[in-house]
Amino acid sequence: MKPAISILCGLLLTGNTLLAQQGSVFVNGFARIANKGKNWYIDTTGARAFDKIIETFHPVDSITDQRNGFQSVHENENRQMAIVSSNHKVGVVDDQGKWVLKPLYDKIEVKWKTYLALYQQGKMTYADTWGKLLLPMMFEDAGILDDDRFDVKQQGKWGVYSVSQKKLVIPAIYDAIDFCGGCGSKSDYVYAQKNGKWGIVSSRHEILVPFEFQHSHSMMRSDEWVCSFQQKGKAVIVNIPLKKVYASPEYSDMEIVGNGLLRLKKNGYFGLINKQGKVVLDFLYEDISDPYGTFTSGPFLTFTKDRKTGVVTESGRVVAPPVFEDGVTCAGDYFIAAQDGLYNVYDSTGKPLLKQGYNDISGMAVNTATGDKEQLFSLKRKALYGFYNPANGKLVEPAFHEVRALETRGLLEVTYQQKTGLYKPDATLFLPVRYDSYSFISDKLLSVKTQEGTGVYDVAAQQEIVPARYYDVDVFGPDSNLFKVTLHKNDQYIYGLYDLQGKELLPATYADITTLNKDQCLLTSEVDSIQHFELFALSNAKITTWPYTEVSPSGAPGLLIVSDGKNSFLWNITSAKVISAPFPMHKKYDWDTSQTVSIQPFINGIAPVVKNGKVGLINVSGQEVVPFIYDGAAGVKTGQILLLKKYITVNGLEQLKYGYVDTTGKLITPVEYDYDENSYLSDIEDSTYLKLFKAAPDSRYGYIQGLADRQGKILLPVIYDKIFIGEKGTGFLAETQRQFVVLDATGKPVSQDKFTSIMLDLSANPYATSAVIPYPLLCRKGNRYVYLLSNGKQLPVQLDGTVPFLEGMDTVTGQSF
Repeated sequence: MKPAISILCGLLLTGNTLLAQQGSVFVNGFARIANKGKNWYIDTTGARAFDKIIETFHPVDSITDQRNGFQSVHENENRQMAIVSSNHKVGVVDDQGKWVLKPLYDKIEVKWKTYLALYQQGKMTYADTWGKLLLPMMFEDAGILDDDRFDVKQQGKWGVYSVSQKKLVIPAIYDAIDFCGGCGSKSDYVYAQKNGKWGIVSSRHEILVPFEFQHSHSMMRSDEWVCSFQQKGKAVIVNIPLKKVYASPEYSDMEIVGNGLLRLKKNGYFGLINKQGKVVLDFLYEDISDPYGTFTSGPFLTFTKDRKTGVVTESGRVVAPPVFEDGVTCAGDYFIAAQDGLYNVYDSTGKPLLKQGYNDISGMAVNTATGDKEQLFSLKRKALYGFYNPANGKLVEPAFHEVRALETRGLLEVTYQQKTGLYKPDATLFLPVRYDSYSFISDKLLSVKTQEGTGVYDVAAQQEIVPARYYDVDVFGPDSNLFKVTLHKNDQYIYGLYDLQGKELLPATYADITTLNKDQCLLTSEVDSIQHFELFALSNAKITTWPYTEVSPSGAPGLLIVSDGKNSFLWNITSAKVISAPFPMHKKYDWDTSQTVSIQPFINGIAPVVKNGKVGLINVSGQEVVPFIYDGAAGVKTGQILLLKKYITVNGLEQLKYGYVDTTGKLITPVEYDYDENSYLSDIEDSTYLKLFKAAPDSRYGYIQGLADRQGKILLPVIYDKIFIGEKGTGFLAETQRQFVVLDATGKPVSQDKFTSIMLDLSANPYATSAVIPYPLLCRKGNRYVYLLSNGKQLPVQLDGTVPFLEGMDTVTGQSF
């Protein structure tokens, strides 16, 4: 539960006024009370809820198993739970003020971020982090084996309880239970201790391995082998189905390799035994090892004899006799081995796949379209690299300084003398090795760079469709079906167009190119510092010269603002016609003699226009909807338009008044409110309400304010010094001459009381001017504090001070409004 950072907080729960009692603001449905060194929390009815918050945590939405055997825990960071104590018992509440687990427990702990351990009268159980009980409260201790099974302690002994079967599937008769919780596959058995010795017991309570061993929780497995047992202090390995023990002095150097085979030494030589206890490789070898890396496996093992290495399958079939030098490495169903200092790739029959050897070979893999991995091999000869695909037998001889797999693209990148290219895994050339760099536009189109510039390479056509001589190339057009090319000449950028087939539509000679719709582009040229405009039709490549000296976006679909140097017009792109009357261009400032267009960009379908020094509004048809009698206009986030008008005061001073019109041009508030662009009170961009201000020298802010809804209906009259907006329809807090009132969403008083301050939890944003107003609401009245309810009543509790929501914080929590 989030700590409140508010400057006032809390309250009590009896009907009597008690001195030296303090409270906090309500946070997530609770508030803290402090009285003479004692603390507790109350709920929204004023009833005592609990005594202390012990710990907070995020509940878990899901747990995902990873390929490496670990788990990924996904917490819901938007929700928060709290472990709390009440009358020496412990429970869990959520961030909505509800009990998730009633305070019935002696202790609750968060385990592994994923479970709650619950303890009660010498018994314990588990719940998930949302409070769902997973196990009956009938055991002295318990551990989690999997989603269904728990190792449980009853009357001092351990067994296994199945939730689905609702019974002990292994009776509680054992000294201890152990289990491989981190193994990738879950076993149907557990490690059990009886009379100080360990054995293996199935989930059906069958004794799979007798109780004859010592045990340590290491090298745990969940298959047919046990590697964690010892006898007489020496490590042993046990085959569970056979109940066979492999131990010294007969065997040594024991290890499980490959897919569950036992490698071990006997009489000084290594052999190999499978899960069925059969010797698949006799004890004749200097070493046997797994040639695959961590988290990978395959069908081969290697063995060494007379310092030479051979390859064998897990069934014991010799694939290659011990004739190879150094180490043998494996990749999938292939292995790499060296003879006479040169390496080759061999298949599962031991056949070499390359006609000649190489100085080095290593495995690499790329992703296929189906998401599988395709096995390839990097080949090295002297200082150059190539690659080989065993699936189709294709070979790219070493000719590059580097070859690397682009796994996400399923391609191979090759580099030679700082030039880069691409190959498909089947050894087909994808991009010639002549570019400084590249990037993908799509699966078949690449942006490529050379020393001369940037272009576009088409993989299907195997050629540059935009020559690599431009400063930049960008995908362009409403359907991304064009290339906009850029040249940098004489410190200026000029632009041209190509289509996706590489046809040059416009040479790179234009100062700007912008799309108007799917067929039309606006071309801008500049000659002797004078702009010229043309229309380009993509459908027929026709260029039409325009008589306008200025063109700008209108902010409305299908319209442009154009000017011929004297007048401004609205121009319809589809009909290719002027649709508005001419509006003479005007000076923007008295001290600036330059002329500017009279039509401003549209705001919610209405555009401010200047005519004869005054501002009016036109719609997208060019029709006047607000007369030209105003001195300014601006859009606000509510969707309305703010109109400004100058007035001269009795003292001869100029003053701006404002009001609002809707998107049809209808005046929804009178233009009578005072505007001051230098005051923070002129921030009139709240997205829910229209703010109204009037100058008031007697107010400590210089203004009084009110609120209207989006239709202009007055919700709060303009009489308040300050207004705090309650989000989600929770009302308003309003201040007049340092007295505060609480109002509902319609602007009506929740209570007739006036308060000297009101406390809010603004920990997320201490400078917020709006937030959800929570009830009960902590209010100060004189030297006392009360909790105000949404119906105007008060909790039967009063306070003489405040405390932080969380006990032990150095500063008071809660912020006064």
